[in-house]
Amino acid sequence: MVTDNTILGLDIGTSKICAVAGAKQPDGSVRIIAFKEQRSEGVRAGNIINIESVISIISNIRKEIELEAACEIKQIVTGVSGSHIEGVMSQGVVGIKSKDQEIHSEDIYRSMEVARAFELPLDREILHTLVQDFCIDGRSGIKDPIDMIGHRLETKVMIVTGSVTASQNIDKCIKRSGLMTKRRVLQQLADSEALLSEDEKEMGTLLINIGAGMTNIIGYIHGAPVFVGGIDIGGSQVTSDLAFVLNQPLQLVEEMKITYGACFGPSIDAHENVILPQVGGLPSIKMPRKELCKIIEPRMAEIFIMLRTMLDKRGLLQSFGGIALTGGGAMMPGATDLAAEIFERPTRRATFKKVQGFDVNQFDLRYSTAIGLVLYDIRRSSNNEAFVHAGNKTSTGGKRRFGSKVKHMFDTLF
Repeated sequence: MVTDNTILGLDIGTSKICAVAGAKQPDGSVRIIAFKEQRSEGVRAGNIINIESVISIISNIRKEIELEAACEIKQIVTGVSGSHIEGVMSQGVVGIKSKDQEIHSEDIYRSMEVARAFELPLDREILHTLVQDFCIDGRSGIKDPIDMIGHRLETKVMIVTGSVTASQNIDKCIKRSGLMTKRRVLQQLADSEALLSEDEKEMGTLLINIGAGMTNIIGYIHGAPVFVGGIDIGGSQVTSDLAFVLNQPLQLVEEMKITYGACFGPSIDAHENVILPQVGGLPSIKMPRKELCKIIEPRMAEIFIMLRTMLDKRGLLQSFGGIALTGGGAMMPGATDLAAEIFERPTRRATFKKVQGFDVNQFDLRYSTAIGLVLYDIRRSSNNEAFVHAGNKTSTGGKRRFGSKVKHMFDTLF
């Protein structure tokens, strides 16, 4: 059977493609129905390079999910990431037209349309319009201006844009897998939906996802996103370094990295050794774990230094109270210590925030994006329903027509 309240969150990564099926319950809680993952093929640094391979994997995952969940899934929410993602600051200013000077939802919509009214290259599209702040008659720091009195409304936003072709390739793979794209969501937003509380966003937190082919970043100050970005370096580069230095196959050094890898020398016991298996029936080699760390640490440090440089150029680093790490790379011993040393900020490994009806103990951080996609879509859908319902309560036709506008606006509004 097809269930309208079941949504599939799909994370198309360089090393794995994973999916999480979730459903909104009558009491508002979220229930995770099924989750699957498969080794990724045809993806590099967040971009699809072999469509047929990705279609085959998505189709297989879909069949397994539907079998476990005992329902047919048609709609899917997918993450978008890559170095092509850019955040552009903008603002829109409008006058309040109502006779009583009360600000309504349509005034916010008009101000956001003004903020979005700039020319984009043909190869780029707007993914999200992330509100940072509202200002009424010169008074800033307003979170919700609806029903307030004023003559002039200014909306400050960060507009997230991405490559059109990257999104089209994702949509094509999903469509040919027999599914329909309900929503494309920036991976960083999905991660923050699953991992960051409102208090953490308010105090100023930097969330870094260290994946296999990409490292993505999003920063929050006073509850609003102020920076998004990413670099085409991740855990797979660490594996390649190990394979080159140790002259061993990629699969073997990947397993060794997961088992013995570390990226912060001072935390490693000088007398600790690891066993390096050999191919071709040759005897295993014993080597100090510190030597393994000396290969891994420079690449991990490079990732953090490149991210810090991006933040320093914009003068943002000092505004963050702490850093949270997620993704497969965050699970490596020493990652938080190394990041704390380079960013000079308290750093921790991210944890899933508490969500009613959601058991976080069965997942590790590799699933943060897929889980976040489900949570994000359910929250967005709830907001849309609330606003459309509010617009339809009035007896005037104009308000009814505006309900569809609000729904469209909140499809891209964070």
